[in-house]
Amino acid sequence: MCRSSKLLVLCCLLAALPALAGCGSSGGDSTASSSDRTDATPSGSVVGSRSAANLSPKALAAERTPSKLDTSAPTASWPHFGRVPQRTHYLGDPIRDLDPPFKVLWQINSHALIEFPPAISHGVAYLVNKYGNILAIRLADKKILWRRTVRKRLHGAPIDVTGPAYYAGRVYVAEIGGGLFALDAGSGRIVWKRELGAHLESSPLIVGRTLYIGTDSKQLLAIDAADGHVRWRFDAPAAIKASPSYDAGRVYVGDYEAGMLAVDAKTGEQVWRTNTSTQPPFGAGGFYSSPAIAFGRVFAARDDGTVFAFSQHSGKVEWSFPTGGAVYGSPAVAKVPGTPPTVYIGSENGRLFALSVSNGKERWHREVGGPVPGTASVIGDTVFTSSFETRKSVGYDVHTHERDFALPSAGYSPVVSDGRRLYVAGYYTLYALEPIGKRR
Repeated sequence: MCRSSKLLVLCCLLAALPALAGCGSSGGDSTASSSDRTDATPSGSVVGSRSAANLSPKALAAERTPSKLDTSAPTASWPHFGRVPQRTHYLGDPIRDLDPPFKVLWQINSHALIEFPPAISHGVAYLVNKYGNILAIRLADKKILWRRTVRKRLHGAPIDVTGPAYYAGRVYVAEIGGGLFALDAGSGRIVWKRELGAHLESSPLIVGRTLYIGTDSKQLLAIDAADGHVRWRFDAPAAIKASPSYDAGRVYVGDYEAGMLAVDAKTGEQVWRTNTSTQPPFGAGGFYSSPAIAFGRVFAARDDGTVFAFSQHSGKVEWSFPTGGAVYGSPAVAKVPGTPPTVYIGSENGRLFALSVSNGKERWHREVGGPVPGTASVIGDTVFTSSFETRKSVGYDVHTHERDFALPSAGYSPVVSDGRRLYVAGYYTLYALEPIGKRR
C-alpha cells in the first residue's frame, strides 16, 4: 500500500522485479503473484540458524483445536500497529520462547500488497491489503472466518487501507479516500462508517473507547469508537500522515512540516509542539514515522532520515541522530533483558540502527542488504526487519548483533506475534511460524 508519493515511486519500481507483484496492478484479486510463487516457503520448513527439532503430532493437534474465536488465546495480542498505545513494537515477555529457529506452519495469500501487519486478538488475525480486502483468519488452522471489502474499486484502482485496529469485539480500518469503518469482529458486518472528507494515511488507535486518527487536511481527530461521532478536532499546522500514539492522557503525533505534537487526549488542547526545522540539526523533513513513547521520551524520525528523541513532558529535543538515508518507518523501542534501553530503526540506505535511548549514540548497526522501507519489531531476543531488494525478512539477535533469522518473503513491517508464534506479513502472503525447542 503506497500511502505517499515517495512510497508510490518505490512500489512501482518494485513492480519491475520478477519476483514481486506490482503496486497498483490491475490484475485484481484472483491471480497469485510471482512473488508468492517464488518466495513461498513450504509448510514444515525450518527457518533460523539454531538447531531444530520437530514438534510432536500431539502438540500440533492441540494448536489446531477449532473454535470461532479462541478466547483462551494469550493476552500478549498485537491489536494494532505498534502493539501497545505507545507503539513501541515490542513484545518482551513472550508466553513461549520465540527465539529462532522456527517451523513454517502455514501461509495464506491475500492476492494483493500488504503494507501493514495484521491486528491480532483472541486467536484471530485481521489482515488488510491494498485493495481494501479485510480477512479474518483463525490462527489455529488459517481458516478464513470472513472477508469483507470496505469499498468497491473503480476501474480496478487500488483503495489503500491503513493499518487495522482491534478493540472490544470490533475491527477499525481507514481508507485513503476518507472512509473510516467499524466492523463486527465476529461476522465482518459493518457496524458504522464515517466519511471524514480527508485523505487518510494515518492508522487508527483506540484507547478507552476513543479512536484517534490524523488526516492530510491538517486535523487530529478524536472519534467515539461506539458510533463514529467526532468528539473533538485539533487543527494542526500541517498534514498528519503519521499514526498517533498515546500515553498517560496525551496523544502524540508528528506533522508533515517537521513538527511533533502533544495534545490532551480528553480535550484536544495542545500541550506542546516542537518545530524541529527551527533548531539544530535543522532540516525540513516531515514526520511519516509514528512516534514510539518510552522511558519518558517520544521517539520518531523525519523522512530526511533524522531520528529525534523529545522530552515527553516538555517537547524539548534531547538528541537527534542522522541515519544517512530517508526513513519512512517508525522506531521500535525495547529494553531486552541483558541489553540497555535501545531504539531500533531502519533506513533507506540499507542499515538497521540500534541507538542508545539516553543520548542517541549508535550502539551498533547492520547492513540489511537493501533499503529498509518499514518498521522493525522486537520480539523476545530478536529485532526483525525486511528489505524488498533482498526479498527477505530477517532478524538479528540483540545480544550478539548477528543475523539469526531469514525468511524469503519481504514486507513493509513484517513481523508480529501473539506470544506463542510469529506472523510474518510478506509482500502478498501471511506466514505462521512455530518456535522449535524449549525455553533456555
